[in-house]
Amino acid sequence: MSKRLLSIGFATVAAALALAGAASSDSGSTPTWVVLADNSLDTTAAQRSDAIAIVRAAADQASHDKGVLAAAPFQGNAFALRWRIDHRFAAHDLNSYYEKVDLMKQAEAVKQAASALFAHQDKRQGTDVIGGLLAASDKFRGEPDGPRTLVLVSNMWAQSPDDGLFLKKQALSGKQIRALVDRLARAGKVADLAGVCVYIVGAGTDAWGPHPTSAQLSMRKFWAAYLGRGRANPPPPAPTAHAVPSY
Repeated sequence: MSKRLLSIGFATVAAALALAGAASSDSGSTPTWVVLADNSLDTTAAQRSDAIAIVRAAADQASHDKGVLAAAPFQGNAFALRWRIDHRFAAHDLNSYYEKVDLMKQAEAVKQAASALFAHQDKRQGTDVIGGLLAASDKFRGEPDGPRTLVLVSNMWAQSPDDGLFLKKQALSGKQIRALVDRLARAGKVADLAGVCVYIVGAGTDAWGPHPTSAQLSMRKFWAAYLGRGRANPPPPAPTAHAVPSY
């Protein structure tokens, strides 16, 4: 896993979805996209708008490539979240025109569901990011082989008292980060994301204002170490000049 934690824009994610679709077309496999969007009290309207746009782009790509798209908002106790959008795009009409129309209708239904699902904010603070990642890992495990893409729309300020995780309040040293990730691994709380390309949108933002640079750097280093232990794939280089990752 790259030592970098990306906080990237929607344009980059949309391009990545297209790349994943192209890879599946070449291999004949089924691509799977999973979108998780934090909707806690700490999120901004812009983040929730990004989540809707990303799911809409994923629906277009999944309908084109006959893939799988799962999406859900998450906040506390995220491991038990319900995939409010969980759709396998398929059409059985032998006529190519009607097949295309059918798939477009499926995509439109998913888009409408996303607009209703991700627009609302939960009125509680704190986000179980680790639980969300574990839920995503379980979801991928149950899907067919093929390119796998996870988009996490979150500020990544995880708060988990049971795990000793208070990233807003902690500026962890490298030694502390390694010890924390080791402890999470022993507890079975490092999500297996082998072969999954992970994108993070909005890392470090906060509806309540900016955080010190030391906390920002600590948070990013923690998640880079965590995702590395989970064997996640680093995203490919930003495909356009207007979608350069920021670190």
